[in-house]
Amino acid sequence: MAKRLYRAGIFTTEQLYAVEPKHMRKLWGNVTGERLWYALHGYDIQAPTSNRGMFGHGRVLPPEARSIDGAHEISRLLLTKAARRMRREAYYANGLWLWLSMRDGSWMGKRRLPVVNDDQAILGALADLWDQVRQKFSRGVTIFRVGVTLYDLSPANERQLDLLLNDDRLRQRWERASSTVDRLNARYSNTVVSLGHWNPPKGGHVGGKISYTRIPSAEDFW
Repeated sequence: MAKRLYRAGIFTTEQLYAVEPKHMRKLWGNVTGERLWYALHGYDIQAPTSNRGMFGHGRVLPPEARSIDGAHEISRLLLTKAARRMRREAYYANGLWLWLSMRDGSWMGKRRLPVVNDDQAILGALADLWDQVRQKFSRGVTIFRVGVTLYDLSPANERQLDLLLNDDRLRQRWERASSTVDRLNARYSNTVVSLGHWNPPKGGHVGGKISYTRIPSAEDFW
């Protein structure tokens, strides 16, 4: 954005303030620029509510976790944190994305989900993606960064289930189990219960770092 402003001959706050609103729209490439102009000039501008598109976390791996097994373990923690956030905001996911940054490039895998939000279904899909990684890199690989994303979201009150893959009793039980785990962790403000082993890397706070797109909540640091 700074480069765009410089190309337009705008180098100071005073120059930005003097720009016409339509020109601000052009610089930003959308109506956000014009809204910013009115906000800068004292108008009470309320941005429209945006729809949630995904929940995800990423992390640069410490040296001791740059193997497939180490990266898998940390990705489980990251995905569990993302799933907790998703449940708190009352969403379900229809897709899971795993991204790895490696010494000689990157790898990405996706898996469809049957519109779920419980840890068992989501972590099971993640395990399937890691099976693909192990098959592709059977001799091992050095992984520097891992990212997980739950996408194709549906609000809980607008959930569209597959006609041929509706909820069964087992899925409903896992959803209740995840809700119970969330309540216990909220009660003690810590991860006291989890599905599977919970062993954060050195430094802790998996999924709780400051983001460029949102302000983390206290729950992100549990």
